[in-house]
Amino acid sequence: MFNRVLFVSIAAALPALVAAAPSPIKVRTVTYGGSLPYVESDDARRDARINNQVFLDMAEQPAPARYPGKIEEPKVHDGPPQDISDFSFSVLRNDDRILALEVDAEGCGAYCEQYSRQYNFDAATGRALFASDLFAPAGGTALLRQNLAERLTEYRRAIASLNRDAVANRKKNGIATPWPQPRLDGKQDQEEERVASTVSMYERCMEPMQSPDYAKYYTLANTSLEIGRESVTFVYGRCSNHAELALDDVGDQKVAYRIADLAPYFSAYGKYLLMSGPQQAAPPTEPYQQILQGRVGQAAITLRLSEHYGDDSLSGSYFYDKYREPIALNGKVNGNVIELTEYESSDTPKPLIRATIRSDRLEGQWIGKRTLDFRAAP
Repeated sequence: MFNRVLFVSIAAALPALVAAAPSPIKVRTVTYGGSLPYVESDDARRDARINNQVFLDMAEQPAPARYPGKIEEPKVHDGPPQDISDFSFSVLRNDDRILALEVDAEGCGAYCEQYSRQYNFDAATGRALFASDLFAPAGGTALLRQNLAERLTEYRRAIASLNRDAVANRKKNGIATPWPQPRLDGKQDQEEERVASTVSMYERCMEPMQSPDYAKYYTLANTSLEIGRESVTFVYGRCSNHAELALDDVGDQKVAYRIADLAPYFSAYGKYLLMSGPQQAAPPTEPYQQILQGRVGQAAITLRLSEHYGDDSLSGSYFYDKYREPIALNGKVNGNVIELTEYESSDTPKPLIRATIRSDRLEGQWIGKRTLDFRAAP
């Protein structure tokens, strides 16, 4: 009888020891300068973290509090902020561990260009994921070195192919002077001009990549990832400027790995998320590039900061949840203290937030016409 009672008691307690699986995430479409993703589930806090991450970044405004089929573009603009439009998106992965999205857009200033941004989230919490979360420091450093070698090889192959084109062009035109020596007649036809310009561009692209300081500025924390079911792809934006775009056949560079081959490089958290490993808590993080929720006085707010740049500057925005109007911020980090100014405010002096960084949390004061307590956390 004792053994049977003990077995029943242990069995009854087991469910409390097992973490509940996150509720499924449904990705819907919001019409806004094209279409943007909007997630829904029975976890409103998680949904808000994901939706606001995408909308504050791409549309420069909070995500709708509830799902609509369409949202209005800000009236102060002729189109979406910064003349960004033609939004479209793809769901790369959506399961109980990872939600991975890719958003395509066209940005227009002096000229228009297409670009893509990748968004990866812990499906249980809505935390934004970065390569520095998924890979162990040594493993990530090794992968970045491999990626750099592959990217340089791609440029070298492109240069070799261009030089072969130039050699063939001279042979076709009966020019005896070996490429790349200048022709005896001092002329250069369109094909040679194209090859010379493109080779020069690729060589300029390679120069900083071969600098000893390159790894200081291009780290796991600022490397974009496309996460699929079977692969992880490192994404690097093209080197060419707009004027050189027509010459650039390399364009964006991508280095893909099978997830199974990345096991030696993953952190424990990365193995949990990508290889169905044992459950692991997310590693400690700083407050940058995450959606934080908190209060100014008694008013609920949502805050998103940029990355912490090398010169200790940063930017961001926050909004009062009741009013949902973004307030732009810029500022500096000094040790573990962050100071952010509402630089578009008409108040004198302009309101500012001064807070202490405590791991992934901010605690301090909002200082304006009066001083209020401020706090924000994931």
